[in-house]
Amino acid sequence: MGAGLAFLAAGVLLGLTTLGQGTWLDHAIPSVVERLVPPGSALVRALSSERGWPHGAYVTALLPVAVTMVLLLGEVRRHGARPVLEQWRWILLTLAVIPVHYVLRVAFGRPGPGDPRADADLVGSYPSGAALAVGLGWAFYLVVVGELRPRWRPWVMVLTVFALVVHAAVRVVTAKHWTTDILGSYLLVAGVFLLASTARRERSRQHA
Repeated sequence: MGAGLAFLAAGVLLGLTTLGQGTWLDHAIPSVVERLVPPGSALVRALSSERGWPHGAYVTALLPVAVTMVLLLGEVRRHGARPVLEQWRWILLTLAVIPVHYVLRVAFGRPGPGDPRADADLVGSYPSGAALAVGLGWAFYLVVVGELRPRWRPWVMVLTVFALVVHAAVRVVTAKHWTTDILGSYLLVAGVFLLASTARRERSRQHA
């Protein structure tokens, strides 16, 4: 539980340090990332597009969820719905981070890279909603698929890190978000998954 609380606290504290237009990290990272990920590339245009639904960021979030659900449905066919639900229902607790993230966005009211500095009605850019969705999707994939398919675990970890880094790079080079907006969301996701997992461990001790 301590690690989960530490990650959540780090997410809030980072927000308190980013109430201005952007930190030194926010201004330094884009120029570095642009050398590796050209803003005009086809990949960046596809992943940053916000036309239609689901657009690029949400496809990035939904893809790992879809893959994970296919594997869970296979488990349901083999073992039945009840044991699968009992094993994984703790993950539903992680959805509590969604309203928490929105409250933080309103409370901090941080302007994004393209937003005006002062706007009374601004729902801030910190923490990033898109990054939160991507983080939740890939964390779900990492935890569930990593346990159901232990041999896949190294590749699951590599793919998860790659997806999170690519999402962050695309959002930064297209000026959709500050780097710290995305980092804050990832910290919140890590914290809530670590906290929720304590409910699973507690239940396991009760049934031991």
